[in-house]
Amino acid sequence: MDLAPIVVKPSQAWDGNDGPWSTFALGFGTPPQYVRVLISTTCPQPWAIDPVGCTNTDPPECPNRRGNILYKNSSSTWQDKGLYGLDQELNLGYTGNGNFGLDSITLGYPGSGAATIDHQLLATVATKDFYVATWGIAPRPTNLTRPGQKAVTFAAEDAYPSVLSTLKEESKIPSISYGYTAGARYSMCLPMSWATSKLITKGLKQVPASLTLGGFDASRFASSNLTLGFADDVSRDLVVGIQSISAAGSDEILLPKPILSFVDATVSHIWLPVEACKAFERAFGITFDTASSLYLVNETLHRDLLARNATVVFTIGADTVSPPTVNISLPYAAFDLQLTAYPNVSNATRYFPLRRAANDTQYTLGRTFLQETYLIADYERSQFSINQCRFVGGLPADIKAISSPNSTNITANPDFPTISSTGGLSSGIIAIIVVVPIVILAILGTIITIQWRRKRQASNQPDHDDSDTASKVAASVSGVHELHEDQLAPPELHDIPKTEMDGGVEAAEVDATAPTVHEME
Repeated sequence: MDLAPIVVKPSQAWDGNDGPWSTFALGFGTPPQYVRVLISTTCPQPWAIDPVGCTNTDPPECPNRRGNILYKNSSSTWQDKGLYGLDQELNLGYTGNGNFGLDSITLGYPGSGAATIDHQLLATVATKDFYVATWGIAPRPTNLTRPGQKAVTFAAEDAYPSVLSTLKEESKIPSISYGYTAGARYSMCLPMSWATSKLITKGLKQVPASLTLGGFDASRFASSNLTLGFADDVSRDLVVGIQSISAAGSDEILLPKPILSFVDATVSHIWLPVEACKAFERAFGITFDTASSLYLVNETLHRDLLARNATVVFTIGADTVSPPTVNISLPYAAFDLQLTAYPNVSNATRYFPLRRAANDTQYTLGRTFLQETYLIADYERSQFSINQCRFVGGLPADIKAISSPNSTNITANPDFPTISSTGGLSSGIIAIIVVVPIVILAILGTIITIQWRRKRQASNQPDHDDSDTASKVAASVSGVHELHEDQLAPPELHDIPKTEMDGGVEAAEVDATAPTVHEME
C-alpha cells in the first residue's frame, strides 16, 4: 500500500508582530498543549514560547500574540535536556537560547486526524527575535553540545532526528519532502467561473498557508518547470539566483547586479544589497529609518502606493545568468505590512519589508516572498522548485505524493513536478515520440531503396527462364528481411537514449498503460 502525504491544516489564525502571517497548530506533551506556529524552512526543531517569554512588563495579550505558552513541566512525558543556543539566523543578527527536551508532538488540533510522534526534540524559547512560536521542518538532525553552547546540527548517528525524518522513519509519509506556501491574507480566491489564465489576486476570501509533508498540493501553484539542486551548505541549502527585479510602471532597475539568495521562511523580510534597496527607494518613494533599520511608510505614501498598485517581479533561476527561469510576481499588497505597537515601535506602523544586507551572506528571500511562491523541497533527491502561487476558488486540493527513490514499490513515481501544470509530457517521453517515427521512416526508406536497386539491376540482366527469375526475386526479398546488425535492423525502443528531466530526476519508462503525469512544481 502506497503511503499518502500528510496535509497539515492551518490554524485559521493570522499571527505576528511584523505582519499578519498564517500559522499552524502543534500539540506538545501529554496531555497536548496546543501552540500556533510559523513555519521555518531552515530550523530542524519546533520551538514553543517558554513562560519566561511573557513577563509582567509585557502586555497582557503577550501569550496569545506569541501563539500561546508551553508549560513543559505540565507534561508527563517531558524529558529535559538543558539550555542551548538556538543557532539560527545568526548571520542576520538574531540571537537567543532555548530549553531543549524530548516530548510528544501532534501535528494539528484535536479532531483533525493529525499524526503524533513521540520522543521528539523541541525547545522552549523566550527571545523576542523569534516572536511567534516556530516549527522547523528542515530535516537535519540535531546534536546537543554542552549546556550554554549552541545546538550544532549535522548528520550523525547519535543526533536527534528532525520531525520530517521521524515521520519518514515511522512510515507516516512517503519521503522526506514537503510543499509549502506562506499564505496571503490580502489575496482573495476568485470563483472558478471567473478565472482566466492570468494569476488572480482579488475575489472572495483570504488564502491561508499550505503545508504538505511527503508531497505537495498541485492546486496551489502554476508549475514553473524550474528544478534546482541544493547548495552545498546544508544550513543554507535552498539557494536561488535572482537574475533581475522589476516593477510595473517603473523604469528603475531594482537589482543592479544579479545575486544568489537564500529562500528562508523563518524570517519575514527580503534582504537585498544596499544598491538594490536604494533602487526600491527611488521607485516607491520609501525612506530608510536609521533608528529601526526598516522602511517605515506613512499614511500619505501608503495611499499613493495602494493607488499605484505596482507589481514587483523577481526573475529566478538556478544561478545568476542561465535559463530556465521563473517570474514570481508580488503585488504591492504583499509588501503592505504593519508593525504592531509592541515590541517593535511605540505605535502601530506600516512598513515595507525590505532590509539592507551588509554582505552576501544576508541575501534572503523571506516569508514576504513566500506569500506568492509555492516551494517544493525533496531532500532525498537534493532538489527543490520555486513556483508562482495561484488563487482560484473552488479548486479542490490536488495532493501529490513524492515517492522515495529507495521505494520498493515498482509502480512508484517520483512525482516531483518537472512537467507543466497543463499535463505536458516530460522531455524523455517527448524525445521518444519524436525519434521513433523518424527511425521507422528512415528504415522504410532504406528498404524501399534497396528493393528498387535490386529490381533495376535485375532488369539490366539477360532474360532467363521463369524459375531463375523467381529464385532471384526470392533472394531479393530474403535479403531485405535478413539485414545484419550493422545495416538496417530497427533499434528497440529501450535502445533510444532517454532524455533526463531537469534536476536529475530519471526519465520514467513507458508503461503499457501510461500513468497520470504529475508536475513538478
